[in-house]
Amino acid sequence: MNQALSDVTVLDLGQVIAMPFCTMLLADMGARVIKVESRERGRERVSLGIKRKRNGVEERVPAAQYRDRNKLGITLELKTPRGIELFKELVRHSDVVTENFSVGTLERLGLGYDDLKREKPDIIYASITAFGQHGPYATQRGYDMLAQAISGYMSITGFPEHPPTRSGQSISDYYAGMLCAFSIVSALHYRQRTGHGQRIDLALLDSLLIALDNLGERYTVGGELLTRAGNVSFGGSSSGVYPTTDGHVAIAAGASDAVWRRFCEIIGRSDLTRDAGFATAAARRDRRDQVAAIIQGWTSARSKAEVVKTLATGGVPAAPVNNVAEMIGDPQVQAREMFVELDHPTYGRLKTTGTPLKLSETPGRVKWLAPNPGEHNEEVFVGLLGHSRDDLAQWRAEGVI
Repeated sequence: MNQALSDVTVLDLGQVIAMPFCTMLLADMGARVIKVESRERGRERVSLGIKRKRNGVEERVPAAQYRDRNKLGITLELKTPRGIELFKELVRHSDVVTENFSVGTLERLGLGYDDLKREKPDIIYASITAFGQHGPYATQRGYDMLAQAISGYMSITGFPEHPPTRSGQSISDYYAGMLCAFSIVSALHYRQRTGHGQRIDLALLDSLLIALDNLGERYTVGGELLTRAGNVSFGGSSSGVYPTTDGHVAIAAGASDAVWRRFCEIIGRSDLTRDAGFATAAARRDRRDQVAAIIQGWTSARSKAEVVKTLATGGVPAAPVNNVAEMIGDPQVQAREMFVELDHPTYGRLKTTGTPLKLSETPGRVKWLAPNPGEHNEEVFVGLLGHSRDDLAQWRAEGVI
């Protein structure tokens, strides 16, 4: 299949989450992504594989690290002169270089944007850091949790009586990764029109600030400082998470006044639609606890399945709060093929996260699982760059690859 990005080559120095996720999206769309890592970093990545027991034997399954799927894996020591030369040679065969090291790391190795522009003037050079390439925090090490803290994201997450709470996963890494992939495709489009490459500077912090809905404007324009509201929507108390006999459900009973009227009819409380204290969204905001108690009183006597079926059939948005096992078995997740099975020569058949990129002509694809460190050294150094197998043997002996 001729995919949307099958003519693009990405030289990927990404590590951990943000940049590997970005380049995974590009690889899903057909880009040739060459994952570059040192032998030490490769060993560390493999050691962090998913732990499981198979036939009574415990093993780590690095192939299940979905962010590195569809990539070619090579090892290269960038702290050696020959390693630097080989990397620059790879740059001349690439469209994009991606990295998420601390600010200044690659510049000290002679591999910054200005250095690589001399090798390939139209190169697109993308960086993701915690705080960006400039500003008072730029040189500080940072991770998702710090971005969540500084952005105010933690201050609005959790319950009012509890401390600020971090998101259950590294949300800024994924936001930044998506924004970086979008920026790369935009830069490729610009280069096609003008012939010019450019530098892309993404920050975990910025990616969260743009995703705070309008909470910033509520303060800058209206002087309103919102804080944690638990599982109740900031827009009012008729949308939230409520208990059932076997778990919890998410209900958006107040998505509009029309939805609220449907909900009241379903639960046998049509009187609420005629009560000035509950009939409008503005009125319900002032009676958050009372509204929550009404909804909870109805859901707590029923199962998740009954609540969801009854409300969804009646035109009220509702969903079960799934754990991970329930999510994987959810019929909508299965229909969207968001988990797929692939065969691996060492680990057998593995189920891994699918691609969300559903395009009618050029859909994203999961073609192979994460590579072992250096798995594609020969394909890249011999097949792409034209070096010999003897060169590879020598570089291995010298610790270059």
